[in-house]
Amino acid sequence: MSYTPLGLLALLSAGAIVLSLLTAPPIAQQQLRGAARNTVAASSFVLTDMTTVRAPRSSAALGGSTVESNSARIEYQAPDRILEETHEATGLSVSLLLIDGNRYERTGNGSWSELSPVSQSGSPDGAQVAGEVLALLRPLAGATSVVRSGSTYRFVPGNRGTLLTSLFGQAAQQLSSVEFSAVLKGEFVRDERIVATRASERITIDFGLRSIGVLPPIEAPHVSQP
Repeated sequence: MSYTPLGLLALLSAGAIVLSLLTAPPIAQQQLRGAARNTVAASSFVLTDMTTVRAPRSSAALGGSTVESNSARIEYQAPDRILEETHEATGLSVSLLLIDGNRYERTGNGSWSELSPVSQSGSPDGAQVAGEVLALLRPLAGATSVVRSGSTYRFVPGNRGTLLTSLFGQAAQQLSSVEFSAVLKGEFVRDERIVATRASERITIDFGLRSIGVLPPIEAPHVSQP
């Protein structure tokens, strides 16, 4: 009889462990969500956006070709500093710098010029654009149906419909299939990829993340006087 309480305690403890394992989120889901939260909370990072559209044959929508691609590079510094560099089809690059309500622009390696204030132009300010950048990562923090293969995680994002609308606009309703995946490195997300199909087109959006938390400060540039 003296051993019965210990036996009952061990049985209850084992039952509690089994119950916690059955009800706890899968490890892959925990890892992806945690990495997404860490990345969103980072003080800074560089995000590269490569979008590619492929068609099985030349398409008028793609300018008579089978492949069209666009790329952009965004430096983010919390809470409201954004430096965006886009590359046009001609090979020319255009940089836009947002520091709260101040806006600056330059073409190629030319001099910076100050644009009209946000209050006058109606353009989004640094805080709004920063929020849009972070909105690309926040759905990973609510990811479900996560399946891990090595460092790659396939998942269904939280707020899936909202994310697709922000990426594709009205064309989101025309997508026949969408796949989401992410690559983790350490405690952060290093890549987020969306592959979608619309009619015969295959659209790939690849967000790469680098320099997380170690980006040099983004400062207002010296503006050349006219």
